[in-house]
Amino acid sequence: MATTTQHINARNDPDLLDRFIASAEQADIDNASQWVQANMGKLVGVDVDGGQTVADVHAYAKETRDVYIDATPDRPGVDLVAVTDSHLTAAITAVRTI
Repeated sequence: MATTTQHINARNDPDLLDRFIASAEQADIDNASQWVQANMGKLVGVDVDGGQTVADVHAYAKETRDVYIDATPDRPGVDLVAVTDSHLTAAITAVRTI
């Protein structure tokens, strides 16, 4: 069972909301956007696969992504280990002396 935080994360995920609306439209639900928004808490909390809810699988996907992001190095320009302040100082000094 998803925690309340996991439930909130799934309920407030704008991408998931868009996908639910599209799915409701494909199911010919009138006023699909309003219907999904009114039922989003129920939609993410209902059993969809042997005791699992959308909030449960969303939480697993978020945790998997968070692990991946945490293991991904920073962009080179902000990575103080890759491009050090010494590199910057050396470049400035070199250009100033040209």
